[in-house]
Amino acid sequence: MTRLQAGRFTDILPENMAGDVEVQAFAFAVGRQVEKVCSYADAARTYAAIASLPDKVLDILAVELRTPVYKESYPIDVKRALIQDTLTFYMRVGTPEAINMIIEIIFGNGYIEEWPEYGGVPHHFRAYVGENGGAVEPGDLDEFRRILNSVKRLSSWIDEIITIATMEPEIVIFTGRMGRGYMQTELPEA
Repeated sequence: MTRLQAGRFTDILPENMAGDVEVQAFAFAVGRQVEKVCSYADAARTYAAIASLPDKVLDILAVELRTPVYKESYPIDVKRALIQDTLTFYMRVGTPEAINMIIEIIFGNGYIEEWPEYGGVPHHFRAYVGENGGAVEPGDLDEFRRILNSVKRLSSWIDEIITIATMEPEIVIFTGRMGRGYMQTELPEA
C-alpha cells in the first residue's frame, strides 16, 4: 500500500500518460500540496496527543489555551489533565461543576457545598479539600484559596475551607488556619 504523503499521481496513471512532461509537472505540484496538507494535519493532532507531549510543550500549550490555574510547578499528570479539560472548563465557567472539576484535578479529591445545602447565607459556599497522599499543609490551603478565587463566580463568597483527612485512631491534633492565626485542638487519649 502506498502512503498518501509518499505517492505520486504518476504512479497510478497509465504509462502513456505518466511519461508526458506536463502530466509529471502537474503530478509533482499536486504532490507537494498533498505533503503540505498532510503536515498541517499532523500538526493539528497536538490536542489529541496531550498524553504523550513533553513538559515544555505542555507549558506552551497551556499559555496558548489560557488554561485556568495552570502552574509550571505542577506534576505532569496534573498539567495534562488541566490542559485536556480547558475547553470543558470554559463551557462551564462560573458553575459549581467547573470549580469541582478544578479541585479534583489539582487536589485529587474535594468539592464545594453551596449555601442552601448547609443553611448558609445566599451566594456563599464552603469548600472541602481532601488529602492527596499526604497531610494538608497551611501552604496548600493558601494555594486552594487562590485557586477558588480564580475560578469561582465574582458574586460568590467562600465561607470556609474544610479539610478531609483519614488518620489513625490514636492521639489526634487538629490544626487549622483562620485568617492570620492558627488554631490547634488536641483530643485526649481514649
